[in-house]
Amino acid sequence: MTPSGPGRTGTRLALEGLGTCLLAAATVMEVTDRSQAWELALALASAVCYLLLTPLVAPRQRMWLIVAIAFALMLTVAGTVRVAQQPSLNVLHVLPLLLVAYALFAVRSSARRETRLRRERVRARHDGEERERRRWARELHDDTLQELGAVQVVLSTAAADGRPEAMREAIDQARGLVGNQIVSLRHLIVDLRPVVLDELGLQPALQALCRRSFETYRIRTELRLGPQADTVCGRLTAETQAQMYRIVQEAITNAVKHAEPTRVVVNLESDQRYVHVAITDNGHGMAAATAAGRAAPRAAASPSPQTRGIGMSAMRERAELIDARLTVRSAPGEGTTVDLRVPWGPGEPPCELRGEVAGGG
Repeated sequence: MTPSGPGRTGTRLALEGLGTCLLAAATVMEVTDRSQAWELALALASAVCYLLLTPLVAPRQRMWLIVAIAFALMLTVAGTVRVAQQPSLNVLHVLPLLLVAYALFAVRSSARRETRLRRERVRARHDGEERERRRWARELHDDTLQELGAVQVVLSTAAADGRPEAMREAIDQARGLVGNQIVSLRHLIVDLRPVVLDELGLQPALQALCRRSFETYRIRTELRLGPQADTVCGRLTAETQAQMYRIVQEAITNAVKHAEPTRVVVNLESDQRYVHVAITDNGHGMAAATAAGRAAPRAAASPSPQTRGIGMSAMRERAELIDARLTVRSAPGEGTTVDLRVPWGPGEPPCELRGEVAGGG
C-alpha cells in the first residue's frame, strides 16, 4: 500500500500539476519551434517532477507516469541536440540518460517494495486466520465441551439414581445447559461470518453487532450515522465491508476486554472521497506505545497492554488490505478512539442509509 496522509497527498497533487503544466509548455514550444533552451529546461523540469512523483502514487497509476516521463525525456533529448549544435557527447546529452536510468531504478525498486508488501499482507492474513482458529478452538473447548460434559454427568447421575423425580430434574437441568450452548454457538457462528453482512450489507451488520455487544457485555453500544452516510453501502465492495466490520468488531472487543468502558459509540459517515468510521469508548485508555501497535510496559491503567497491542496490529493489518488508514488516539484515563478512513472504491450505486441511532442501553 502506498503511504497516505494529508501532507503526502498535497505533495503528490502539487508535483502532478506542476509536471503536467511544464510538459504542456514544453510541448507547445516544440510544436511552435520556439526557444530550444526553454524547451529543454521545461521538459527536463517536467521529467524531474514526474520522477519525484513516482513513489507517491499507487502501482496501477504508474504506467501513465512512465509514458509522461518518456515523452518529457524525448523532448529533452530533442532540445539538447538543438542547443548543443554538435554531435559530440557532452553533459547535456548524458543528463537524460541518467534520468532514464533513475526512472528504471525507481520502477524496479517500487516493484520490489510492492512484492514485499504483498507478501507481508498474505502473512498478516494467515496470522489473523490462525489467531481466529485458536480463539474458536479455545471457546469450543472451554465453553461448549465443558457444558456438554456437564450434561453427560447430570444425565448419567440421574440414570444411576433411577427415580422419576431425579430424571425430571436432570432433564430440566440438561435442557438449560443445552439452551445456553445453543445461544453460545449462535454467537460463535455470527462471529465467524455474520449472515446479515452478506444479505443486507454493512449498516445492518453494524447495528446487529452493537445490539449483540450490549446483550453480551451489558455495555451501552451505539451506532450513529452521519448526515452524508447514505452513500456507504452500495459503493463499497463486499471485501471492504467485511474488513470494516471486522475492524469495528475488534475495536469493540478490545475496549470491553481491556478498557472497562461503560459506553462505546460507533460513528459512520462519509464525504466525497472517504468513508469514516470512528469507534470511541470511555474506558481508562492506554499508553501511546500500545495505541501505536508497539509493546508497552505493564501499567496500572492498562492491565494487558501486550494483548491489546496485538489487537491494534490486527486492525492495522485489516486496514492495509483495503488501502485504508487507521489511527488510534488514546491516553491513560481518557478513553480511546479508533479512526478508520476508507477510500471509495468501485461498486454499485449507493444505497439509502438513514440517519439513526442503533444500540442498547
